[in-house]
Amino acid sequence: MIQSFLVSMFGYCLASLPIYIILRVLYLRNKEKDWLREFVMLLFFFYCVSIFSQTIIPNFYFMDGRIIFDTSTAYARSNFTPLQTIRLYYDQLNGPLANIAFYNLAGNIVLFIPFGFFIPLLWKKFRGWRMMHVVAFSIPLFIEGTQYFIGRSIDVDDVLLNAIAIVVGFVLFKVIRRLCKMFF
Repeated sequence: MIQSFLVSMFGYCLASLPIYIILRVLYLRNKEKDWLREFVMLLFFFYCVSIFSQTIIPNFYFMDGRIIFDTSTAYARSNFTPLQTIRLYYDQLNGPLANIAFYNLAGNIVLFIPFGFFIPLLWKKFRGWRMMHVVAFSIPLFIEGTQYFIGRSIDVDDVLLNAIAIVVGFVLFKVIRRLCKMFF
């Protein structure tokens, strides 16, 4: 299961790389270049493409030379009740659906931690707590809101888990930054 996600993410990253390079070259043509920052920016771009490829791009398949978007059961799987899915998965951590429960809970947290780290690392105006809390809720709300309109399932608990993860990433950024100031 994870392997198919990774292969899909790699494909989207590879397909979008030429567009990224062209846009960055145009943006930087008359600016001083910081190659370390550009490398980190490229990593962040790949991360964003990977996350968005798995969350925003509609489920689709090819049939008879056409692209078919699968929205057949999306709205039936939507949850607007806070903590409902988290409780369901938590209760299943020792049950028959333990793997699914673990991957859903851990995935919604682990996969979003880099947002909280990369964003303040790349843009100084996002180094304050207030701004990062806005970011921590804006990104998951954007993803879940977009999923609603493209026919994918949505879950308010994903917003909560993703926001917590972004704040955790921000805390990691703050800790690492402080350690770097102390030792370097």
